[in-house]
Amino acid sequence: MSSAEHGVVVIAHRGASAHAPEHTFASYDLALELGADVLELDLRLTADGVPVVVHDRTLERTADDPRRVAEVRLAELRRLDPAVRPLSLEQVLARYGDSTRYLLDLKEPSAPVEALVAESVARHRLGARVQVQTFSRPGLRRARRCDPGGSLAQLYSPLTTSARVRWDLVRVAAFAAAIGPHSAAVDAALVQAAHARGLRVQPYTVNDPVEIERLLALGVDALITDAPERVRAALGLRPLLAAAA
Repeated sequence: MSSAEHGVVVIAHRGASAHAPEHTFASYDLALELGADVLELDLRLTADGVPVVVHDRTLERTADDPRRVAEVRLAELRRLDPAVRPLSLEQVLARYGDSTRYLLDLKEPSAPVEALVAESVARHRLGARVQVQTFSRPGLRRARRCDPGGSLAQLYSPLTTSARVRWDLVRVAAFAAAIGPHSAAVDAALVQAAHARGLRVQPYTVNDPVEIERLLALGVDALITDAPERVRAALGLRPLLAAAA
């Protein structure tokens, strides 16, 4: 049984990044084997305008390369060791297709990233399986213009309180389907207010079993986690990998 059928969607943050290098096929494969419903991908543009899957502004942490992603062309990225080379969005969508769903997080969005992402999603006919999220309100509005029927989620910084998110919900509900607050900001008042506006609540990044239990008790709709099996365990579900063994 999927966790979504159990009422809560498990979103694998950069894949199963508690167990495998983030944003790699190994991490995504494992996330799906552990029962994740959605793969979360951080996206940035290369110097020649190709969406690639990497969280940081630079390649320092993941590839021991100090260059900024935005300064490197795709051909230069391909010279990196395959073990640390960022994947392109095209590679990920081609590999997994409609076998899963995707949460695409636009890092520092600016035109034309929203259009390029929308074009890639459309090319693979995955629009119904994709949601775009970002902290940037202008970025979300551009994403809406690029794909009027697409699903959007508004992210909030870790410093944004429950009260501040609740104050913002009336605006967000006009264009988004979900909110992504930091888990520490989520309380009963926020969940109730979001649901009253028709917004799903998808806290990040939740790995602690006690915090998982707290948020599930509040009635959140999804959890963004580095360890999908922990959320499944809290729901009384085994990882698919273990179930198949």
